[in-house]
Amino acid sequence: MNAQQLAYFLAVAEHGSLGHAATAMNVAQPSLSQALGALEREMGTPLLHRLNRGAVLTPAGRVFVPHARRLLRELRRARDVVDQCGGVLAGVLDLVTTPLLAVDPGAGLLGRFRTLHPDVRVRVHMADEDAEVPGMLTGARAEVALTYLPLNEPGLAVEELGVHELLAVLPPGGPDLPDPLPVRELADRETVSVTGGGRQRQLVVEHLAAHGVRLRVVAEVAHREMVVPLVLAGAGMSFLPGKMAEWAAGQGARTRRLDPPLRQPYGLAHLPGQLTPVGAALANLARRPAGRDDAGTETGEEWA
Repeated sequence: MNAQQLAYFLAVAEHGSLGHAATAMNVAQPSLSQALGALEREMGTPLLHRLNRGAVLTPAGRVFVPHARRLLRELRRARDVVDQCGGVLAGVLDLVTTPLLAVDPGAGLLGRFRTLHPDVRVRVHMADEDAEVPGMLTGARAEVALTYLPLNEPGLAVEELGVHELLAVLPPGGPDLPDPLPVRELADRETVSVTGGGRQRQLVVEHLAAHGVRLRVVAEVAHREMVVPLVLAGAGMSFLPGKMAEWAAGQGARTRRLDPPLRQPYGLAHLPGQLTPVGAALANLARRPAGRDDAGTETGEEWA
């Protein structure tokens, strides 16, 4: 088996048909089908059920998916190590994160990374909730995670990078409020929340409940992008981390720190001993404050 066969198989698993996979891989469908047939013969079992309108993984195919991802990453890792001997860091970085962390610090971190390593292609996979992150690492969909902590998943290497402080974001106008805002003054306020909401929603609820405060959720939205527009329209208040809250304030919302404060740590996670050179380079860069980057190639051995 080779990297091309593995990539073709994973493309079919992702897109659900040979035709769509061929388009995504920019290859003729007969060539893709021929490569997959050779892979199945080598494996000694069918991996796909070929249907008129798509392709379905066989039980063996479903079992093989995470192994195929790991094999493909190991092949890329070997190639990247050889390329690194020439002084150039290249390859593919697969990062999984959540929407809020993608904005801050994800965008800034990846911008710095791409400036230092322009030959690396970055693929960002989005997890709607924190609970999805460990499975994307163990299932080899991503190499590194930028995630809120703690992670309730044994066997992952985790390093804390920083802390987000969550702020109350309120509609424009209304009575003047102190800053910081005592948590008790939020009792029974109408609130806009994200459906599910993950660990962050749980953190808010527990923090307020510890001070005898309960919110009234009057609007639940499936997409976080709707939260700020609803707050600005007067539907209710919400809670956002620093930079997102700053952006909301720039649109006219009122933002207040909380007393006592509400903080949530975040960091990087990965499977121990399985970082590629590009993954290790990202981890090492994440440790350094912005403005203190260098153009050297990092091996990341101390964290790999």
